[in-house]
Amino acid sequence: MNIAFWSEDRGCGTTSSMAAVASVCSNAWNLKTILMLSRHQDGDLWEKIETAPLGMVSEDGMSRALDGLDYLLWQAKNKKLTEAAVLDSMIPVVKERMYYLPQSRYRKPRVYARSLKQGMWQIIRYAQRISDVVFIDCGSGRNELAEIILAKADVVVICLRQERGSLERYFGKRHAFSGKVIYIVDQYQQESMYNQAYLRRVYRIGDDELGVIPHNSIFRHASDRGRTERFVRRHIRGTSLENQYYFMQELMQTTRLILKNAGIEG
Repeated sequence: MNIAFWSEDRGCGTTSSMAAVASVCSNAWNLKTILMLSRHQDGDLWEKIETAPLGMVSEDGMSRALDGLDYLLWQAKNKKLTEAAVLDSMIPVVKERMYYLPQSRYRKPRVYARSLKQGMWQIIRYAQRISDVVFIDCGSGRNELAEIILAKADVVVICLRQERGSLERYFGKRHAFSGKVIYIVDQYQQESMYNQAYLRRVYRIGDDELGVIPHNSIFRHASDRGRTERFVRRHIRGTSLENQYYFMQELMQTTRLILKNAGIEG
């Protein structure tokens, strides 16, 4: 099962939302999850989950320290990729439950080689075999590699901002995906004009298609310091008397919604 996160604009919380949802999957339901970036953006996933980035990758794809995703792509290109190699390249975030596939800091190429596109999907297929859920951060904007991953994803999660311009840019040219589509509003504020009721009414979004991750400065601080999983683990069993209870309930509900559409009971 693979779930791709994507947004029309930058700054919609794609990476932090994916890390939070994956952390709930691993801590609430003991699902084995793998997190990875599509190789088209200079992402910051590693910053959310307490892992370190690799070295720089030049525009021609040569890495100073070939490792992680770059090593697997090299293996795929040379027809040497194996399931064991994919597993060995993973960095554990939570042992036996949550893993991250690192990649080097990356500069987007002008053209994607066919071997890279084929290799990327081959890696995803192997990752699916050794996990319950593969989460793929496709970043923002449209490009050839993201198009391929989004087209083949079992579930596409579209991250939105509560801003008129951002909403109109996406819904004005709403894209069709082959898999199921879920919308997430990151840093959600109920008092905003563009709340859940507005989004459902104006953009015809069903109740089972929209989730939120509430605005929470404490969570945001933890996420920015690489402690997303630690924050979720600490507060996931909280009671209604605790400060983070509302935030965690909404995050868990959003995660259940995504899993339900992926055919997984949460």
